[in-house]
Amino acid sequence: MNKKQSILKTAARLFAAQGFDGTTTRQIAREAGVTEPLIYYHFEGKEDLFTRILEYGISSYLSCIDGLEQDNLAPFDRLRRLIELQFDVVADMPDEMYLIVSVCPVRLSEPGDICDRGLREYRRRLIQYLSRSIEDGVTSGAFVPMPVVETALMLFAFISGIMRYAAMNPGNKENVCQTAVDFCRRSLVQRNARQTRRSRNERTG
Repeated sequence: MNKKQSILKTAARLFAAQGFDGTTTRQIAREAGVTEPLIYYHFEGKEDLFTRILEYGISSYLSCIDGLEQDNLAPFDRLRRLIELQFDVVADMPDEMYLIVSVCPVRLSEPGDICDRGLREYRRRLIQYLSRSIEDGVTSGAFVPMPVVETALMLFAFISGIMRYAAMNPGNKENVCQTAVDFCRRSLVQRNARQTRRSRNERTG
């Protein structure tokens, strides 16, 4: 980790713990093991530093969605991995994700703000990913017949809620994650597909 990355990670931790107003660039410099002028060399000031943290968190999350798009998974496994991803991203970037879910809703009224731009793109990518997964599942017969767009919107709200829960409760993954996966399986997967999967698990178990 270079000094700029160390500044970003340290600032994210302090902002998440103390808030923006309660954190100073002097404190960030001391905890990151750098000089305060070095912060101003890399960033225009505390506000710019805070914005860069949000940008990094949002772009990293979107890169993870791109990674899921490249995986050749069955329709339900695509949804399962999306649910698991919410907890995995929080485990990798707990402070950044906490700041995004706690700060961005307040900044959505500011056109052009990173939160406005980032969350619009987050919504677009997730609904696109969900729509393709649902459409593939319905077409293949793996999912029960359902309206694709409306179901994608409903699942988008569901996934967004999971991300918010995960970010506000880091480290509490297993029960909530598995319960969410099971709920989607009961709601979406054809009964005969569930029975086939159960029989296969019993044979291999």
